[in-house]
Amino acid sequence: MDLGLKSILGIALLSALMGCQDAPGTAVEFGDAERKQLGRLSPLGDVPPDPTNRFADDPNAARLGHWLFFDERLSLDGQVSCATCHVPTHAFSDPKSLAKGMGLGERHAPSLINVAYGRWFGWGGRADSLWMQALGPLENPLELGGHRDLIADLFHDDPDLKRAYETTFGPLPNESDVTASDEVFVNVGKSIAAFERLLVRGNSRFDQFAAALASNRSDGIEALSDSEQRGLHLFLTRANCTQCHLGPNFTDSEFHNTAAPPHPEGRRDDPGRFQGIAHVQGSEFKASGIYSDDRNGTTANRVQHLVKSSDSFGAFKTPSLRNLAGRAPFMHQGQFEDLDAVLHFYDTREGASVTSHHQEQILAPLRLSPSELSDLHAFLGSLEGAALDPSLLVPPAGPSLSD
Repeated sequence: MDLGLKSILGIALLSALMGCQDAPGTAVEFGDAERKQLGRLSPLGDVPPDPTNRFADDPNAARLGHWLFFDERLSLDGQVSCATCHVPTHAFSDPKSLAKGMGLGERHAPSLINVAYGRWFGWGGRADSLWMQALGPLENPLELGGHRDLIADLFHDDPDLKRAYETTFGPLPNESDVTASDEVFVNVGKSIAAFERLLVRGNSRFDQFAAALASNRSDGIEALSDSEQRGLHLFLTRANCTQCHLGPNFTDSEFHNTAAPPHPEGRRDDPGRFQGIAHVQGSEFKASGIYSDDRNGTTANRVQHLVKSSDSFGAFKTPSLRNLAGRAPFMHQGQFEDLDAVLHFYDTREGASVTSHHQEQILAPLRLSPSELSDLHAFLGSLEGAALDPSLLVPPAGPSLSD
């Protein structure tokens, strides 16, 4: 037998005995460390429960929330809805860099795909539940600019909305009750959150590859091309992407100051997480507040233990890398017009905005080759999950399941 062939067979046998052989068809070797990381990235898993919202998985609430998501009557001028900035055909994100509702916003409206997997909501973590986050834009003068009293009036005036509300939440509060508008307002947020919990896209080609690799199966390995496999290996190793993008939704759900340059029309001194902590701690709608359905639970305790520090100034939430297609521009102000611009920034750190001492110290230019950048880009494309039900992209026939 040829000595070279003997060597190859010997190495393969040794690898098998050590239990670290790759499944047939892999373009690169994934060692124990990379496999361990893959186990933390896939599968996406079920949407986590939200005990602060007892209607989180109620079909009636989701149907009402679906209707309200598209209902422009919630805005002051009757022309803006949640879908204005979270465009369904744009991965429920905004094609514009800075959101434009009743006025020009200071940040980009991010994708709502897989949003229910988060711990904090908004770029600065201004909310500790999805329903709390849904309430903010309704009264923000730059977004929908509405008011809870007007929203409550809408439910009293519209028979279909009233019927849908009472099917889910019970009798509509009497308008003479001083807390009536608050109660309706909170339930609007909980309904919209129930709808947004349906916006899940998992089971990507990457997930199929990871499952095959974990069980050393050959079927499923072909889900990723050689280029995508090389990009995945880079992602896990030299590119160090898992420093922040680790977890089933490809995010650590924490906040970092990456020194991304601001958008030309954006705010240069956005406090980010520093402001977000102050907002969530002071809100009447936080998880430990009177409107929460789990005032002493895990989420409520997280808020109680938050520490507002200057180190969080300019830090923004790590976005998910799943389902990137069709959701450009990227970053908290939509600074980067496409994925290539994002990769170029992290590869070179060109244009980094060093305005304080709070930037992440671990970030350094990657200096990848053009082919390596191409492989990394290719891998990120493999994170596209199964398509959403098309009915979620358009308003329903009515606010109730009986419509």
